[in-house]
Amino acid sequence: MSEAVVHVSRLGKHYRVGERERYFALRDMLARDDGGEPVREHGARWGTYRAGFYRRAGRGLRELGTRLLNRQGINGVWIDVGAHQGEATFIQAQNNPSLTVFAFEPNWGLARQLMGRLPNFIVLPMAVSENDGVADFFLNAADVASSLLPFSTEGLRTWKGGEALRVESRVSVPTIRLDTFMQCIGARAVDYLKVDAQGADFSVIQSAGLRIRDIQKITLEVDVTSVRLYQGSAGREQITAFLEKQGFVLSEVCRQSLDQEENLTFVRGGVR
Repeated sequence: MSEAVVHVSRLGKHYRVGERERYFALRDMLARDDGGEPVREHGARWGTYRAGFYRRAGRGLRELGTRLLNRQGINGVWIDVGAHQGEATFIQAQNNPSLTVFAFEPNWGLARQLMGRLPNFIVLPMAVSENDGVADFFLNAADVASSLLPFSTEGLRTWKGGEALRVESRVSVPTIRLDTFMQCIGARAVDYLKVDAQGADFSVIQSAGLRIRDIQKITLEVDVTSVRLYQGSAGREQITAFLEKQGFVLSEVCRQSLDQEENLTFVRGGVR
């Protein structure tokens, strides 16, 4: 349901596309086997020397470029819960080969479109919840509104734009807790957790259990209307109080959906 993309560019440095293209073009030119046309007045010997020089320079530049990309780009582990079409994290994975993004999207129609596009953008067609197992998932005509939670009748009636929200089907999807997943992949830490689970965001956070201490930054979505759109969804005050107890500080607020929702970003700032 997000209308604004999370400002993930603030999470670290990354190269502009033009800079990367110039770098790789230069690298490939230097690494060519023939080194280009030899200078005529120096003859074949100079051409051979020149080719060898370019090959050596190309290898050195490749090594240097890799080190620079790994050092100055974003790296580490991100988890994107409710990835949708990858709006919040795909471009970062594309621009930063050392970054690994695990993207959860239980809507199979969306998940399969993202699969296999990048080696470091790993799509998991399942949901994150407080229980490992299987749960009902409500597929909506507006795919961004699909959720593990059913709509509140009153919340839907008063929601601006609610006429476009219509549950088309209910399917069973596999679910996993965050702490279970982190253990499965052997993650010692998660640098960034982005959650857009349509009312179930707090459940996703709670599913981290004690491993929440290993998460450094969190962005989630919260309904700020007087009547919740989804049954059982948590409010801003409840979520904020919980995360502050876990050592997080609210660092950014982005209003969206005609001011009916907010994206909240929390950074770890020491246990209070």
